[in-house]
Amino acid sequence: MFDYKLLEALDMVLRCGSFDAAAKRLHLTPSAISQRIRQLEERHGEVLLRRENPLSATPTGEKLLAHVRQVRLLETDLSAQMNVLDTAAWTSLRVGITADSLAIGLIAALAPSLANAHLLLECVIDDEAYTLDLLRSGEVIGCISTQPLAVAGCTAIPLGQLAYIGVANPEFVAQYFAQSATAATLAAAPAAVYGRKDSLHRRLLRERFALLEEQYPCHVIPESHALYAAARSGLAYAVVPLAQAQADLAAGNMQEIAELAAQVPLYWHHWARQTRPALALTQAMTQFAAQYFIEIES
Repeated sequence: MFDYKLLEALDMVLRCGSFDAAAKRLHLTPSAISQRIRQLEERHGEVLLRRENPLSATPTGEKLLAHVRQVRLLETDLSAQMNVLDTAAWTSLRVGITADSLAIGLIAALAPSLANAHLLLECVIDDEAYTLDLLRSGEVIGCISTQPLAVAGCTAIPLGQLAYIGVANPEFVAQYFAQSATAATLAAAPAAVYGRKDSLHRRLLRERFALLEEQYPCHVIPESHALYAAARSGLAYAVVPLAQAQADLAAGNMQEIAELAAQVPLYWHHWARQTRPALALTQAMTQFAAQYFIEIES
């Protein structure tokens, strides 16, 4: 049998990022939290928490976290069904979300469904190529990902294809891409690239133009709105969701760099056993995709 007090301590330490912060949340002393983690590791015969900066769970620790977080949601759902909880109580769902989904209006699209179901989102932001790792580790109960295959114990639902385009303001296009975007012109033009990971922009330059990261100048901007603002101001060009740039394209404030257009298939991954709150989130996510995404061709 699992001791859920010990599992709760492990979960809280990783959520808060430190023993001290976890102790405050659980109204315990840091030494009591440390003792609970040590007891949990002794019971399982291995290290569950890497004492590094930042703190992280080992593979076995991740499995235990996924279990305790799912049990917590199931208990909350059962309590609501049995009228043990106040019907106006709120349920928090931790999900892996892409910054681009937020930039094109995910929160506004989900808002009515979330409010009606009394759901609170705790968003963990990452590139769509990496969010599935958050689900595997048990850090989130669902995520938007480019991967079509579901991981063990989970389900994958096709959301559709999100259209991306290269954009820059007219002055920038006239200066760097007067004829077209080629390997030579892209190697000279400053780019605004999302984060440090292997983003879509970097992959397009590598796969279509054989340009490696050190072969072109780029600003690294880990926030979608700021990245688009950099392109809009003339600082750089960028690869962004079509929906984010559509109004500026129509007004003539931005121009498309057609050679960098792409469509990225996206999928909603979630635990196979869904609570009612998680099911409401899945329904809201598919409604959002129907509004902004293109249907994936079979």
